Amino acid sequence: MVFLQATRFVLCLILFIPANVVAAGHASADATEKPETGSHPILVSVPRGETAVMECKYKVPTGETFIMITWKFHRSDQSHCIYSNKRNQTFNNCSSRIEFNSSSLRIYNATETDDGTYRCEVVTADGTFFHNVVLQVVVKPSVTLISNRHGFPECRAHGGNPAANISWIPEGSISTNRAMEPDRSWIVSSTYTATSSNVTQVTCIVSHPTFAQPQNYSISIAPYKGSTYILLLTIPLVVLVILIIVGFLFFWTMSQRLRACLSKEIKNTTVTPQDTNEQNKEEVEPYASYTQKINTIYNSISEI
Repeated sequence: MVFLQATRFVLCLILFIPANVVAAGHASADATEKPETGSHPILVSVPRGETAVMECKYKVPTGETFIMITWKFHRSDQSHCIYSNKRNQTFNNCSSRIEFNSSSLRIYNATETDDGTYRCEVVTADGTFFHNVVLQVVVKPSVTLISNRHGFPECRAHGGNPAANISWIPEGSISTNRAMEPDRSWIVSSTYTATSSNVTQVTCIVSHPTFAQPQNYSISIAPYKGSTYILLLTIPLVVLVILIIVGFLFFWTMSQRLRACLSKEIKNTTVTPQDTNEQNKEEVEPYASYTQKINTIYNSISEI
């Protein structure tokens, strides 16, 4: 009896283990066949004015497994847009230039404001899968190379999208500025300053996605006179410092003399008590002499 039970238990184990192994194998195979979420975004470039087509990586399934597909837009101008289709129930707050067809999205007459990230989300019975598409509307820039008001070569690429890249030959001191216009296009300005007296011609190299190859523009420049410019700037500065020092010494000397003169005048105009007595004495002496003479005459007359 015990032997029969043991034999039955062994047979059950033999039948159960392979079945579980096969089931686990099928489950792992199904798991590997499912698409991964959050894959790397795809870059889509289209010229301005043309139609941009963006495909969702995950095709919309048919039948009961499909639940919903959603496109979410985050443009460079900070605007947002959502399109959602849930089993023939559609929600759309996007522009009339945008059209949806199954899992694809089309933007007619694309402009720079359409730049941004577009996210496709597919919800099925097996889970939620999403995919990002980065749209870039390219615009060819206009390039100019001139000598600016300071006499330095200035290369400008304006009206383009994305911003152009500017480099120079030969190497020198480069100053580059980038600015975005209200229409989302870019202005790139690069100024060249020679650092060697041997440079008499420079070349501006402009690269952009709309160019089949970089474009070169050359201009002649005056020989570098860095030491002369420094000397011309230094001489007026030295002269100015000397004038300031001489002026300071002059006014300091004059102020000392003025102080001495004022102090002397004040001293001379000061009246002391001794001076007052002497003045009174001088005023009284003539009167005393006159009185003495009168008395002498009076006495002489009396004797007669």
